[in-house]
Amino acid sequence: MKKVLIHSFLLLFVVAFAACGGGESTEQAPAEEQAAVDDGVRTINLIGTDDLRYAAEGEQEGVVTNGTTGEFSIVEAIEAAPGEEIRVNLRTVSAMPPTAMSHNFVLVEMGTDVDAFARESLSARDTDYISPNFEDNIIASTAMLGNGESDSVTFTVPDEPGEYTFICTFPGHYAGGMVGKLIVQ
Repeated sequence: MKKVLIHSFLLLFVVAFAACGGGESTEQAPAEEQAAVDDGVRTINLIGTDDLRYAAEGEQEGVVTNGTTGEFSIVEAIEAAPGEEIRVNLRTVSAMPPTAMSHNFVLVEMGTDVDAFARESLSARDTDYISPNFEDNIIASTAMLGNGESDSVTFTVPDEPGEYTFICTFPGHYAGGMVGKLIVQ
């Protein structure tokens, strides 16, 4: 009986120790912390929401908003100068599991058929819903992010003035309105 009790206690101890973890964490730091370095790059902090919108907390230089989604402002556009370097931090805030609600930020070249890109990307699950046929049209993109995850991308704004489109390629999000413009002027 004593031997069974000792083995049971050891098993309980091993299971409890394993459940606590004790190694590396794969969770990324919030996007705001990732860009805490003052390197002279203008940083835009975006939030992907459950109602399929890019949003922002508070006012940010060059970010055009219109309306609200919960406690956040809905982002319509980002204004930038030709050749400017910009960092976009994206964080997903969601009450759903990543298989049902994830977000990314994908900025495409001016003149890209965004409808065709979004349509083809619907079936590109293995490449984070980015169609390989349009890879050459992408200026910048983040990873696909579930709740609480964040990622950053730094890029140089194109030299050609005009409107460039950014979208979320998760299935249904572009059609649902998760789209914005990079206005280069």
